[in-house]
Amino acid sequence: MNLGGVVSAAQGEMQNKRLQSLYQKDFLAWQSDVLGLRTYKRMGEICETALFGEKNRTAIKSSNGVSKTFQISAMIQWAGSAFDIGETLSIITAPSQDQVKRAIWGYMKDFRRRAAERDFILPGWLDESMGWKTSTAEGNVDIAFGKVPPKGDEVSIFQGTRSTFGKTYVFVEEAGGVTQNLFVAAEAVLTGEESRGFFIGNPDHVGGPWQKLFTDPKNEQDWNRFTLNYMDLPWYTGETVYPDDPEMEAALQKNLTTESWVEQKKRMWGERSPWFLSKALGQFPEDGGTGFFTPGDVGKGRDTDIEEDMSAPCVFGVDIARMGMDESVLYINRGGRVRLLEAWAKTDTYTSSKKIFEHAKVHQPTEIRVDGTGVGAGVWDNLEQNPEFKGDWEVIGVEGASKSPDITKYSNLRSYIYSSTKEQLADNLLDLDPDDKSLLDELALIKYTFAPRGGVQIAKKEDMKTEIGGSPDRADALIYATCDLTPWTGNPWNEYTPGEAVVQDREEMLGYLDELPMFGAGLPLL
Repeated sequence: MNLGGVVSAAQGEMQNKRLQSLYQKDFLAWQSDVLGLRTYKRMGEICETALFGEKNRTAIKSSNGVSKTFQISAMIQWAGSAFDIGETLSIITAPSQDQVKRAIWGYMKDFRRRAAERDFILPGWLDESMGWKTSTAEGNVDIAFGKVPPKGDEVSIFQGTRSTFGKTYVFVEEAGGVTQNLFVAAEAVLTGEESRGFFIGNPDHVGGPWQKLFTDPKNEQDWNRFTLNYMDLPWYTGETVYPDDPEMEAALQKNLTTESWVEQKKRMWGERSPWFLSKALGQFPEDGGTGFFTPGDVGKGRDTDIEEDMSAPCVFGVDIARMGMDESVLYINRGGRVRLLEAWAKTDTYTSSKKIFEHAKVHQPTEIRVDGTGVGAGVWDNLEQNPEFKGDWEVIGVEGASKSPDITKYSNLRSYIYSSTKEQLADNLLDLDPDDKSLLDELALIKYTFAPRGGVQIAKKEDMKTEIGGSPDRADALIYATCDLTPWTGNPWNEYTPGEAVVQDREEMLGYLDELPMFGAGLPLL
């Protein structure tokens, strides 16, 4: 048995075929003996069905906090250590490399440590390129590897990659965010009689291949399909997973979604909201909601991984509050990687201006975009006019009630800039901090309607105060930092007023008309 041997003589010889045969047929026994870990009943049932059931493809739509990444990582370690070297090959993928490298590989490293502490030495080694390898007389052999193929290259990157013994395991984390091509790529390697596919993710994406997998009746005969949510967790069912170890029981409960989280989200989101359906109940959101950012939009921002490049130009987005419960917020957008620099409260406009200026001296943004209405106008004036705060950056006051580039699509500037950020999220162009829970919660609560002329109209900040317990300060600062303002800052027409006579070289004008239409005429210079 390829657990690599046993340090303790009491454990006996690890090549014992009886023990190996047991573990090959009982994943939960292996997890308990080798890792010293258990799982709750419903998750255990799903793992057993996925690994040993009649159907070799399993899809689980799940809510948050059900230990899905933990369980995938344990199954990968089982597949690579309960069989002879070379008999199995595991392929692991997800929408982002960070999900594989940091989350799954992080768990796997910890599991190897736990196994060693229990005198089980797992074979081979984990490298920093998302590989699990071991050495043989013929050279190094892959036991498992993680790959996140670029869009459009999903099928070819997995082609021909499978176990020669027919035991190829494909594990797909955050399956709701992967493309149809990746599902095709997985099918292309699940050709062996004993191959297995395990797909798990939040039901965020309405209308895509992930939802179709659960709703199309023809998938019933080939797929095990499950739903996991908070009602399957031990605190809800009354199950005790570690009756003989209160410390491990407490650690398990702490790392799963808690009852208090569920109750808070019921109050914050509402039980029929798209977010509660997806994140708490593991159900696909219903159509017709009034939430502007879908769970899929925010999920993509949370899961997109853009490497930090300190040499890349950056933009500041600032929303200003003065007194009361609201906070002033400063975000930095560097090449699509957006992070909170500072949030502060109960501060006068001069002090807020000084804070922003100190950050600007360090990061040297190309633009500082500030809320240009209300108390924010004072900060805008300070940064633009006070010599004390001068720097090599452009200060832009964003006035949400201003005219949009196209009133048939966006009722005002506020609606346009929110739509701009939404489009970037949908295209995986923005990397939001997954630990910035306040921001993610605010984005979930942004509401919209349609204006009389048909344009999108984002709810006013004042109208959202009671719903979220304050203004959406973080959401607004994020929007300022990420929205596309080139209809103003990059459009040569916007220095003119409507109806003004212009002398312009015809050929020169035609060279940029297609990209910079004349709706710029009369737009305010920000």
